[in-house]
Amino acid sequence: MTARAVYWMALGQLVNWGVLYYMFGVLLLPVEESLQQPQWVVAGAFSTALLISAVLAPTAGTWLDRGHGGRVMTTGGFAAAGVLAVWALVPSLATLYLAWAGLGFSMATVLYEPSFAIVGRSIEDQAERLKALAIVTVGGGLSSTVFLPLIAFLARAIGWRGAVAVLAVLMAITTALVSRFGIASLPASHETTRRAAALESAPRRGIPPGFVSVIVIFVAATFAHAALTTTLVPALASRGIQPTTAALVGSLMGVMQVFGRMLMMHGSLSGSPRRLATISIGFQAAGMSILAIAGSLVTIGLGIALFAIGAGLSTLVRPYLVQVLFTIERSGYLNGVLARAQQLARAAGPVAAVSIGSGLGYGALFGIFGVSFAALTVAWHLADAPAPRQTEKV
Repeated sequence: MTARAVYWMALGQLVNWGVLYYMFGVLLLPVEESLQQPQWVVAGAFSTALLISAVLAPTAGTWLDRGHGGRVMTTGGFAAAGVLAVWALVPSLATLYLAWAGLGFSMATVLYEPSFAIVGRSIEDQAERLKALAIVTVGGGLSSTVFLPLIAFLARAIGWRGAVAVLAVLMAITTALVSRFGIASLPASHETTRRAAALESAPRRGIPPGFVSVIVIFVAATFAHAALTTTLVPALASRGIQPTTAALVGSLMGVMQVFGRMLMMHGSLSGSPRRLATISIGFQAAGMSILAIAGSLVTIGLGIALFAIGAGLSTLVRPYLVQVLFTIERSGYLNGVLARAQQLARAAGPVAAVSIGSGLGYGALFGIFGVSFAALTVAWHLADAPAPRQTEKV
């Protein structure tokens, strides 16, 4: 039953990421045309959602640590469905911003962090836990592949408001199914009163020794990913590659990220979270270094593939590392702190990358990333780390 429940959680992440994260980019132009507003004004609604999500992430994590993960996810999912329905029925600039402010709350409550907390606490064996987390992240990783064309088709067929209405219904149905067959079927949904009381009384604020280095590692990975996805087409255009070809090569990013996560679905490939983190940033260092000097499409594709494998692994390794090296009782809060820092890096990455790339050249930009990741790989490998924490089965 646990294995089936994990697949339901993965389905939930596929839909949640597709609706809450990838929908906006597809609907940006039709919404802009409908509202007759400048593109930057419309795009500001999505930035508002990301900011609210970042601010709320640690608070949402605290609720997860107190044993309310299922309630948090279910509430956030139904709230998202309701907000989307209102936006579709009453389209205006005001409702656009109000809707995405509400969806920022839902992002903090239904994306990876709640699933990581619920699934992580339900599985005691580390190898099985890593496999389960991999399944969940593969679901999220496939969301762009499924939802970008789906939303584009819906927008063409029934208009952007009709597309939003359909996605609202889909969000509600998926939330109900995941709550019934996913969350309710995992052992973490049946914690004892004593265990819940222990979670309530545990300290929630502050970060443990060694956690700052974890923040640096994963913020750097997020910053680099946002920078690369933003600058890839202009970077390749500066080397004489046509934009359509550059976009096609860039599509390797999503495929190889999922591939990196699927590697960890095989239990025998699990291992020390420190070693997995080292492998992750090592792949990213190699990929960026190749992109800094690559001249042919083959070497560019290799660089993108290596970086994407490392980036895909980093998403999976983050919750596993926090739960094993620190404490699973506070993993919701700590992952929330990481999520907040990563959202801010995701927002800053494109602006900083374009500024550096246009000034120094994109080869120099990728070279800086390559050297930085190489240094992080060595520093992380040599640094002392807390011993894995043993936690009681929940």
